[in-house]
Amino acid sequence: MIMDSLLSLFFFLLNFTSLNPVFSSASQPSYNDHCASTVPESSTNEHTLNSFPLGDYYTGYFTGGDSIIDVGTYLNQYSFDLEPMYIRATQLSDLFKVEGTVSFRSNSNMLYYHVGNLSYGDRLRHKGRARHYRRNYVAFKLEGFWSESSGKVCMVGTGNGYSKGGKYLNLDAVFKLDNVFNASNITSLVSGSLESLSSQKDESYFEPISVLMFPKRNYSYTLDSTEVANEFSSGSDATKSGLPLDPLSFCSRPLSRAIRRLQLEFSPECNSAKNCTPISESSSQLPSLVSLNAIKCSLVNNKHMLRVLVRFPNTSDYWISQSFSPKTMLVGEGWWDEKKNMLCVVACHIMSKASSLVGTQVGDCSIRLRLRFPSTWSMNSTSSIVGQIWSNKSTSDPGYFKMITFRNEEDGGVGIQAKKYEYSQLDRVKKSCPTHKPVKSKGKRYPDVYSYNMKFDMSVSESNKRVAWGYSSPLAVGVKVSTSGNNISISFAETSTLDQNDSSSTVEAPEVGHNSGALFNISYKISLWFNSTSGRNSLFNQSSSSVRISAEGIYDSGAGKLCMVGCRDLHFNSLSYSVDCEIVVKFQLPPLDAKKGIFIKGSIESTRKKSDPLYFKPLELSSAAFYTEQAEKTVWRMDMEIIMVLISTTLACVFLGFQLFHVKRQPNVLPLISLVMMTMLTLGYMIPLVLNFEALLAQNPNNKNYVFGNVGWLEVNEIAIRLITMVAFLLQFRLLQITWSSRKIDESNKGLWIAERKAAYVTLPLYASGLLIALLLKLKRDGDEVLVITPLNHHHSSWENLKSYGGLVLDGFLLPQIILNLFSNMGDNVLSCSFYFGTTFVRLLPHAYDLYRTNTFARVDSGSYFYADPSADFYSTAWDIVIPLGGILFAIIIYLQQRFRAHYILPQRFKGSKVYEKVPVVSESEAEVETANL
Repeated sequence: MIMDSLLSLFFFLLNFTSLNPVFSSASQPSYNDHCASTVPESSTNEHTLNSFPLGDYYTGYFTGGDSIIDVGTYLNQYSFDLEPMYIRATQLSDLFKVEGTVSFRSNSNMLYYHVGNLSYGDRLRHKGRARHYRRNYVAFKLEGFWSESSGKVCMVGTGNGYSKGGKYLNLDAVFKLDNVFNASNITSLVSGSLESLSSQKDESYFEPISVLMFPKRNYSYTLDSTEVANEFSSGSDATKSGLPLDPLSFCSRPLSRAIRRLQLEFSPECNSAKNCTPISESSSQLPSLVSLNAIKCSLVNNKHMLRVLVRFPNTSDYWISQSFSPKTMLVGEGWWDEKKNMLCVVACHIMSKASSLVGTQVGDCSIRLRLRFPSTWSMNSTSSIVGQIWSNKSTSDPGYFKMITFRNEEDGGVGIQAKKYEYSQLDRVKKSCPTHKPVKSKGKRYPDVYSYNMKFDMSVSESNKRVAWGYSSPLAVGVKVSTSGNNISISFAETSTLDQNDSSSTVEAPEVGHNSGALFNISYKISLWFNSTSGRNSLFNQSSSSVRISAEGIYDSGAGKLCMVGCRDLHFNSLSYSVDCEIVVKFQLPPLDAKKGIFIKGSIESTRKKSDPLYFKPLELSSAAFYTEQAEKTVWRMDMEIIMVLISTTLACVFLGFQLFHVKRQPNVLPLISLVMMTMLTLGYMIPLVLNFEALLAQNPNNKNYVFGNVGWLEVNEIAIRLITMVAFLLQFRLLQITWSSRKIDESNKGLWIAERKAAYVTLPLYASGLLIALLLKLKRDGDEVLVITPLNHHHSSWENLKSYGGLVLDGFLLPQIILNLFSNMGDNVLSCSFYFGTTFVRLLPHAYDLYRTNTFARVDSGSYFYADPSADFYSTAWDIVIPLGGILFAIIIYLQQRFRAHYILPQRFKGSKVYEKVPVVSESEAEVETANL
């Protein structure tokens, strides 16, 4: 409410500043011509009256005026502001002159326009939005008179606005209000209209705008009486206990938002609006929601009172608080019963015309509403707000309707929760979940029942097909309701200590620390959202888009087993609410110190017979368990991996430097270096730089990873890694450049080009065949795996499969050189020993580290890996052994080829005699000297 008032004041000041020159220059319409018959005119006194029934700043609602205000939204979300500036007494005692500003605003732009930073390319589009916004706001400067005895106000004035075509308009108008008195009560509704003074043929003409306001000043509560209070004492719900909420919270923002979205539940025999709803809307469709909006909270005779607007929207849109339709609304008075901790409301109908708000009145006040905040939850009742709506009329009366119940949605984020939980299904739990004596597992620790580790996301599969995803969170442990949710703080009154002698008790053992292997009574709330079409006998066939399950059972902290019976919400239609409690839910949590396979496995099964209409196929649940202890170890591992990347990349630069120094001392070996090998190594450094070029210059805030908290220091280290990688790329590119240049210069030795071509004919098809085999194996493995929800919501893609194979190719970077050596049968030290052994060491060290990491840390999503990233190479126990052995073998082969010639590694019958060597060039003068000597 405060924010809305500030926004309204801001828009008024902004537009009043721009409209002020227009107001001063435009001619004022004649008051006598348009208002004399409504409120007479009189000369003013010098004395200024400081009070006005509607206050210094007042808001209300309006309809109409679509030619000057953009009203093209189906929710009819409009409000207007009345701000009297001067109020003076006149020669007549009950007549006062009023000057002020009336502004009208449509809120459609706030709903449908994205608010955010604008880039350069958005500026032109933003200008169009600004012009559109001007059609959502129009203001008038008015002056006239108010008759205190008749309660009428009549004012004339000018304003400006824009037509639908965007043309600027000067507007003349007359503004009239009725029922403006110093004192008000439930029947006092201020209504009126703003009408154009231009002819209908004039371009500045606009349709009449009707307005409605609920007066707040000098209000008298009249509906609270002893007889009415007795009506709230009957009924089963009146005897149930509620939380002692501070009544002023109804006018605070958290609770005010919470009571704006309450789910209605009608009587089972209600199939239409007849005798089932209190609103006078002619539509046969029953509303699905009720919204309570506190108009004003007051303390009257030490009793907390409030005025409330009750709405019954036909839409489930979140912004129901801004819609305004008197036929679907009630206005009432309420009070907080501190003895029963219950809100009691007497509500009245609002009678209005179909096309205008003028003459709107309050009808009969026969509707009753009570609302409470349950202090105790159970599996069948976990709503933090419940209540009823009924009529005090007899069943034969036309205005009678059957009692309606309402509750808030379970996951609505209200911020209010019960103090105690009552178990009602422990006997069924004993039958469905046979318990054993708690056994402490040697060397294994499982999550503490009170820890955050008991919350987790889930992947839901049906018949080995993923059909949904979900979320599980503890609702209560023992009789204590969980407080780990993201609840908004709500003010509560002083509470008495809850009765500790509760009839509910744990099934086996007392509740103690998690290392003792105790059994705990526990309650869960499970939400599932399906994302695919389900087949026959599916759980999701009974739901519109989601399933909510409340469950209670036993948690064995010594074995990590969670077994519960549950009830799911059934929504056969939007009118009634029922549950299916023939459900068993099981979970198996992995140990806290698990090194691999840290996945939560579970199931949801129906205990009904297959012929039962409510039977559904079993569901398999899976989730990646990301424990807090593992998170701390993961952060430490990330630190270590960053250091290893820095060291490895620096060593790669050093080994490249040795090779450059080697070819500088022996330039004759440059043409014998494999261009395929040099190209592969260059691309291995270049591709990561190209893909992360944006991150090299500046981090993208939209792509930050917040899973491990504030890790801004990681960004600095990532940039350092990329800078060193760029240095390695430049050195490698330089080596490729001089190799290519030397080969081009030595065009006379065509045998080297032939050998390079033959080596490429062998190497490239070999790589292509390997890639095809790797992709097929990956696809088969991914198809056999059941998808799980990981902490980072990361899934493998074809690009990652390609990266993994690229890492494997780089691990065997010496293969093209070995094949080229075989075709050329070279015998020189083409590669320095430090280069090929050192680079092999750098490439194979991650696999050795992966063996250590597998046995030390739990494997999580690849998004947290900086070194030996599983998405960038083949990593498993088998690959971590095979790849290093292959890399070392290649390095040994190069050593033997350069020491004993390339064909040394071949069997004797395959060895050739052709050798490609760099022949030194002899100058003519040296040749003449040698000839003379001979």
